[in-house]
Amino acid sequence: MVVILKKKLKKKIVLTGGSGLLGSYFHQKYKTKYSIKKYPYKVEDFKKFNTWLSKNKFNYFIHFAAITKGESINLQKKLNLINTKSSINLLESIKKKKNKDFRYFLFISTSHVYGNYRYKIKETKKRNPQSLYGLSKKRVEDFIIQNRKKFNFKIGIARVFNSTGPNQKKGNFVPDMVNKIKKQKIINNVNQYRDFIHIDDVSRSINQMINKEIEEPINVSSGKKINLIKVCKILNDIYFKKKLSFGKKRGKDLFGDNSLLKKIGIKKFKDIYQTISIYKK
Repeated sequence: MVVILKKKLKKKIVLTGGSGLLGSYFHQKYKTKYSIKKYPYKVEDFKKFNTWLSKNKFNYFIHFAAITKGESINLQKKLNLINTKSSINLLESIKKKKNKDFRYFLFISTSHVYGNYRYKIKETKKRNPQSLYGLSKKRVEDFIIQNRKKFNFKIGIARVFNSTGPNQKKGNFVPDMVNKIKKQKIINNVNQYRDFIHIDDVSRSINQMINKEIEEPINVSSGKKINLIKVCKILNDIYFKKKLSFGKKRGKDLFGDNSLLKKIGIKKFKDIYQTISIYKK
């Protein structure tokens, strides 16, 4: 009697933002475990996405692509088009395709949907973004929360807190501070608390959300607050070893409660030195 064993098929995942920090890291980490395809076009080209969609099949979709910075005069318009309208269009287009093998869409959101608080933020906290970037992400979350029952697939929301990684672009805290410490000895406006999570822990969290097809919003955070003064001191210790002084003026805080993340299986996190030192200038 001959027994033929069927080869276990890999999950087919499509991701946007494959050249960005999080998307490229996730792809590199899981490209052998899954069949991962990077969406090759701009997400704001709706017609091109629909054409591409008609020719490709997949089981999971991770939407990393977004902009966080831009020219001030055009920023709001770009954020609305790329972060908000394009995200909603992806969902609606996949819904219309009616692919019976498609299971789960994961929207990569941000801690900036919350605003600022002096205590740990749970996912149930009222969202009150203080930036145009945070607002653009909140609007997509609102659409998902209000319409998820209309979709024939599950939709998740990952609210990612501060992270860094190799060659992170300017406009993010770590590369900006490295540049500032290089030029200055007095650092102001950093006496405030944030929540930093290692990029590898972010990827593991996203992977777990996919495997479990989590629909409730999840804080992807370390669950620990750290003063940005200490982060600057770590960066100085790694790159410069200069004598620095810091302004005392207290700023606004933003750090998360990661109880739900632990509940779904992500329980160990790299320390702050490991998290910061992965950045390479």
